[in-house]
This record gives sequence, C-alpha cells and structure tokens, in this order.
Amino acid sequence: MSDDNMSISDLLPLVAAALNDQAAADAAKELAVAREERDTSHKVEVLRAINDGDDENEDGETIVYGSALFEDGQYASNTNLWNVTLEQNSNNICRLADLRDCHICVGGGFPMATLDDTDSSNPFFEGWINGEDRRQGISGDACEVSFCFCPHTIWLVILIHGWPREAWEAVIQEDDYDQDDQHVVHFLVENVAEQYPDATVEFKEVTFAIRSIHGALKRLLSSKRKEVVRADRDRRMAERNWQEVVEFVESYLQARGILSEHHQTRMILGILWIKGFKTRTEANDDVILRFIAACEQSPGVFDSDDEREVFTTVMQYFREQSGSDQDDHMEES
Repeated sequence: MSDDNMSISDLLPLVAAALNDQAAADAAKELAVAREERDTSHKVEVLRAINDGDDENEDGETIVYGSALFEDGQYASNTNLWNVTLEQNSNNICRLADLRDCHICVGGGFPMATLDDTDSSNPFFEGWINGEDRRQGISGDACEVSFCFCPHTIWLVILIHGWPREAWEAVIQEDDYDQDDQHVVHFLVENVAEQYPDATVEFKEVTFAIRSIHGALKRLLSSKRKEVVRADRDRRMAERNWQEVVEFVESYLQARGILSEHHQTRMILGILWIKGFKTRTEANDDVILRFIAACEQSPGVFDSDDEREVFTTVMQYFREQSGSDQDDHMEES
C-alpha cells in the first residue's frame, strides 16, 4: 500500500508538468490564431470570388492569390503614394482565364477594387500593357500589366507568365489591344488566355494614393514603423528637392555658356548646400540666380586649380555678394 502511494506521489510532478505543458501549448495555439486573425484584418489581399450571386459555397475556403500586411508597405518613389509588395501564395496560382474573378481586398475580404470588366455597376478602371519604357524592373521576360482603379486611386501591377515575350511585344508594337474601347481585361481573358491556356498571373504590387489612406497610416503602423518609413520618406524627398536644385543650376549655367568647368559647378552647388538653399522656391531661385550672376561678373574667383582654395574664395565671395536680404531668404527656406 505504501509502495503504491509512493508511486502515485512520484507521478504527481510529472502529471503537473504535463498539464502545464499542455496549457502552454494551448495558450501558444490561441495566441497564434489571434495573431493570424489580427494579421488577416491588416492585410492587403488579392482574392478570387465569382460574382454570380451564388452563396452555395459560402463555407468554402477563400482563395488568396497574393497578400501582404499593409504596414509592411513603404512610401513609393513618388512619396504621395504608399506601395505594398505582395507575396505570392504558392498554393493558389491564378490562371489568366480567371483574372475577371479577382478583387483587391482589405480588412479580411472587403473589396476595394475588382478586375471584372463585365459588370457595369463596378467603378471605372483602366489597364495597359507596360512596354520597356514603363516596366518596373520586376518582370524579367514575363508580361507586366498595370491597372488604375477609381474612385480611391489604387494601382495594381501583375505579371503574366506563359505568354511568350515575342507575342506580347508584338501586341505592344501593334498597339491595338484596346481598339473599339475593348478593355484590356477582355483582351487578356478572351484572347490571350484562349490562345495560351496555361498562362498564369502573379500579383506583384498594390499602390494607394496617400490622400485616401491617411487614417490607415496613422492607426495601423506602429510608432517605430512610422518613424522608420517617415525618415525614409523625408530622406528621399530631400534628395529629390536637392536634385531639382542641381538640375536648375546646371541647366542655367549651360544655357548661359558660363562656368563650364566641373569643379566650378561643384563649388557653386557646395556653397548653396552649406548656406541652406536645398529646395527650389521662388525666393531661393532668385538668390541662386543672383549669386551665379555675381560669380559670372567676377570669374577670377575660380582661377585657382586648388578646389579647397576655390571653395574658400567662393564662400567669402558669397558672403560679400549675398547681402542681408539673401540671408533673410535663407532663413525662410
């Protein structure tokens, strides 16, 4: 009897540990489910749904072709746009023939745009096949097609695989796939998919106009993520603004036929950068042109081949020629 009691006592810690392990496993599973549900509500997805009004398959599995978390996006090269790169679902490959049944959805399945060109009640959208001058470098030999949807101004980029390059290049060359107001989706589904039944679609990117998604950017991005993407946006905006200044200065110098030496242009740009003229405004343009005119009137400031000496001289020359009114302009900029 005593030996039996001892055996049970010895087992109690093991039973308790097993129960704890099971509780931990159950908790981890619940957490994973909750995280998946949370992520689903934050995703941008391309779903397949046939618009036939039939609810017979309402409990069937949702077909997702591509998706990504909204907050994993970033400001596009045009910082007025928010770009989300989709991850292709390798288990669900979209046939080109099924393109009409695809929808861009958010929040777990709420449609933002549809690729069905046959339903006149759908908001207007247009599409085009991208030639070499418009391709985004993500396509290789696949055909790249872009769509723009109203009224929220959403863009979608897809790749079509299985349509030979020489064939789609010939279509672009002939430029008649949208004749008689034929929609590009109609052409792709009725013509290309019929000729190449094994052709498939890869959904690459969804892009939103910032003006339409301010609330989502504020609420869905974590504080840390906001800090990262805004810093990247501000950096690229500063680079773009400075490039506009560079192009303005270089084009003006070229048009005037003055200060043609590379180090001279670089010195002028260096001084403008140091003095804070990094963006084009009406006031800044006036200061820049007056400074260049002053340098033109006294080209001797660039006589030295020593760039450091030239830099020091031009800095001094800028101080002498700019005057207090230009310093005021600088403060405004």
